[in-house]
Amino acid sequence: MPSQEIGMPIPNIPHAVSVTLPTWEATVGYEEGQDWVVSKMNSGYPRFFIHSSIQKLSKKIEAKYGRDGERCMIFPSYKVAKRCRKFIKEKTDIDNPVIRVLQLSTPAPASEDEKSTVIESTIGVVFFPASEYPLAKNYWQHSGEGISSRMGEYVLRELFEKDSSRSTSPTPSSGFRAANSNLKHELQVQQIQRRSPSISASIRSPSVTQNEETEKEFNTFIEQKFGRVLDLKFAKEAKIALRRRICGKVDKSHNQIEEMEKARRGKNLSETDVYLFPSGMATIFYAHQVLLELSKEPKKSVCFGFPYVDTLNILKKFGPGVHFLGLGDDNSLDELEKELESGEIDIMALFCECPSNPLLKTPDLKRIRKLADKYDFAVVVDETVGNFLNIHVLPYADMVCSSLTKVFSGDSNVMAGSLVLNPASSRYHQLKEYFDKEYEDLFWSEDALWLERNSRDFAERSVRIDKTALATVDLLQKCPLLAKVYYPTLSDTKKYYDEIKTPTGGYGGLISFLFHEPEHAIRFFNAVNLHKGPSLGTNFTLACPYAILAHYQELDEIAQWDVDRNLIRISIGLEDTEELLAVLQTSLDEAAAKPIA
Repeated sequence: MPSQEIGMPIPNIPHAVSVTLPTWEATVGYEEGQDWVVSKMNSGYPRFFIHSSIQKLSKKIEAKYGRDGERCMIFPSYKVAKRCRKFIKEKTDIDNPVIRVLQLSTPAPASEDEKSTVIESTIGVVFFPASEYPLAKNYWQHSGEGISSRMGEYVLRELFEKDSSRSTSPTPSSGFRAANSNLKHELQVQQIQRRSPSISASIRSPSVTQNEETEKEFNTFIEQKFGRVLDLKFAKEAKIALRRRICGKVDKSHNQIEEMEKARRGKNLSETDVYLFPSGMATIFYAHQVLLELSKEPKKSVCFGFPYVDTLNILKKFGPGVHFLGLGDDNSLDELEKELESGEIDIMALFCECPSNPLLKTPDLKRIRKLADKYDFAVVVDETVGNFLNIHVLPYADMVCSSLTKVFSGDSNVMAGSLVLNPASSRYHQLKEYFDKEYEDLFWSEDALWLERNSRDFAERSVRIDKTALATVDLLQKCPLLAKVYYPTLSDTKKYYDEIKTPTGGYGGLISFLFHEPEHAIRFFNAVNLHKGPSLGTNFTLACPYAILAHYQELDEIAQWDVDRNLIRISIGLEDTEELLAVLQTSLDEAAAKPIA
């Protein structure tokens, strides 16, 4: 059964992406920093909660290289660390703060045998006055450029826990054997999860005693079936496979519409136009940074539609600022066109989600593209919620961003993102030249190996999730307790979704809904026997009180964009459809069982 224990990783593995917040009250307690919740949070979404292995590495580095009163933040390159330093200096209230950047590297493999377990890596460490830690954490959260938990584990082992005398023997160190134990446990959870996602959170960590014979059989199974996943020397091949997979799916899933074919101008998308990042948010951050760098005079951008929280944070806090068109409707586009025509505003880019999270609105991409061509601004589309098997947005964007952490991976055990350049874009050559010169591959090798394996059945999972989502929407629509259900098929913008929907595509697995009475929302959420926490696109259904979790400090403000404080969001997983519907119906019945006080 899904765990209802506060702070339990979802799934219960060392590198889980989500974390359990099982009740409405616990979610509020987390947002308010109440001790009864925060003290139990030993895990969390990686951009908001720094993994224990990274915390340990930070303390080791501070002890060895830090000065009195300093703290540090670790990034996967010197260049990223310098970006963080610049951000802190721009935002701090301290005059001339001392902010240092240190570069550290782990050794390269000393032999051919070591290539399976050793990889040369470099980190950039930012040292700053302890008082500025919140600013450094803001950069970590907004940019998505922090090191991954697996990279933190590896660097910690190589720099501080491994014997100084390097052995030429292929026998892994004790640290690597421990890491392998974690990897094997993750694979075990992954296999069980695919068969029965609802039980994954009940699986305990490797520290719990297991039957020795079962463990021996499982070790053999891992070695025979998945040994390649544990081998670092295949990381390069894994990344190539990922880029080809993304490139092929994007390219092959497009609608056979003449207008789209014209927009492609006879050019085929290449794997060299696909770039991998350590998180989905890092792709949006980097796209924005690229446009700022390439602009002769940086201008504000437009955020069209109510987006995921850190997309707006990036546009607000980095560069000249943002014009926020939070409703993301036709009237908003009319107003934008008037302001562009009159010269009242001049913009660098328009950022939008397709469809939006959490209201599932789809922007009019055809019209946006026409405006972009006429008024010379870039278009950046985040298609994470729709996913590129369901929708084809590339002809209308200069850059397409996606969080591969979500349905592309599914297993909730790795962070990743992709950015695709449109070869038919008028900006393509300028963007390509910049990427060729400045792009850094910061996607950690072990994460690439995990993502490659996770995403092999992406297409099959996507179809299954889409079908279950439609059945779920039908159930929710029939419930008299609900005031509104949000889904692309129910939105006034469905016509825009259908224009970009692929021939075999569905409408995605994300659903939001609103009860007439807030008390019913709380009762339902507390009663529903599902995994409850942040993230979406997981192989298990995941629920959260979205506005409380993502916008607790600005609930009154977001109401103007039609985001209600009592909104609940669910992300559909791979459970049996009838079983999932029964769970939801039971909780709806329980919510209605008592009269409102």
